[in-house]
Amino acid sequence: MKSALIASMLSCVFALTACAHAAPSDPADAKPNGGGDAARPGQPLSMQPGDEVTLPDHSRLRFVAVTADSRCKPGLQCIWAGDATLEFQWTGSDGSQTSVSLNTPAEPSKSAGAWTFELQALDFAEPPHATVQFQAK
Repeated sequence: MKSALIASMLSCVFALTACAHAAPSDPADAKPNGGGDAARPGQPLSMQPGDEVTLPDHSRLRFVAVTADSRCKPGLQCIWAGDATLEFQWTGSDGSQTSVSLNTPAEPSKSAGAWTFELQALDFAEPPHATVQFQAK
């Protein structure tokens, strides 16, 4: 009876350990494309330069670069909050390409193809992580 109880407890420990290692502990470590599945409209995507996501219509959005960043760094006192400009490349399922430039706070959303993209956040990490959300037009 005692050995059966110990074996049962060990099984639970091994099962919990396997679950703990099944998913990234930090959402920023997860692939923005969800491991190859198409991104879902309305779902925030964490992207860094070079990342690309596939949209439901098989078009793609690639985060090219942060081309300008004059935002006030955390912990500093600034006269102006500043802004940042991010460049994305949208590629339609037919291969057509459109540059999408998002600026915070002036122009955080733009449309390309059947989609509207919105910049929700940009952190100060190196490389920077942008949170982008998209919706059908």
